[in-house]
Amino acid sequence: MKILRRVCALLIATGSRCPLASGAPETRPPARRPQFVREAQRSLRDLGNSPGPIDGAVGPQTRAALAKYQSAEKLSVTGNLDAETTARLDVHQRLFYPRGVRSGVLEHPTRRLQ
Repeated sequence: MKILRRVCALLIATGSRCPLASGAPETRPPARRPQFVREAQRSLRDLGNSPGPIDGAVGPQTRAALAKYQSAEKLSVTGNLDAETTARLDVHQRLFYPRGVRSGVLEHPTRRLQ
């Protein structure tokens, strides 16, 4: 905590704002790794919400696609790739499991006809 206070004191001394000085938490959305953003962009594209280029950057088109998706899913509309939106888009599942593998069970790429 002493280090944080020193950093805040230095920020204030240089004319910068320290989020701890006001007691208010930082309001910026958390930074996301490009691979998570790319997977979210792919998921948005697959769901019909055009995020623009699949480049791993959260630009205006991705924010608009996120807001549209959040609204359709009755989530809090922020236009940010927050934790709830990331979970709903199934980003972790899509990123860490290859296609056809879910929960350790191999899924067949074709559907069985009933």
